Amino acid sequence: MSWITEMKKGLDRMWDGLVRDKMRQEGVLRDLAPKWYSVLIWLIVFLLVCVNPLKGQQLPEIVPYRLVPSSDYGYGCWLEIEIVEPVKAQHTYLIHREEILDILKERAAYEEINPMERSQIFSIDDKTYYLVRIPYTFDSSSWIDKDTKYGKE
Repeated sequence: MSWITEMKKGLDRMWDGLVRDKMRQEGVLRDLAPKWYSVLIWLIVFLLVCVNPLKGQQLPEIVPYRLVPSSDYGYGCWLEIEIVEPVKAQHTYLIHREEILDILKERAAYEEINPMERSQIFSIDDKTYYLVRIPYTFDSSSWIDKDTKYGKE
């Protein structure tokens, strides 16, 4: 068994010598050190990410609207656009909210006139919106206060 251990020791010494010679010849430690241009590139990337934080894509607010019969018959148009007020517009000043609702009504009219322009995301003051038309349900007096036989006791 002694010749096997001697053989292992000899191979280890030979391997260590080869590795040390290789490191001296090629300068592995110098090769592992970063080059000046790679340090410069990493600094530029770091500064771009820190100075200009990346913003993800923001989800649009879905705004439902519907066409309802108008009570103003003098204008020649018997339909009005009724918009469910968006959440983003509820927390703004009254003048700004009215302006947003006017723009949304104009956009809804534009989508009704141009069917090819429907289902597109648009932005108002860097906030994105998506209009969805919901059906109008006629209010009829025959359907008001309908009860089932189990509803009232």
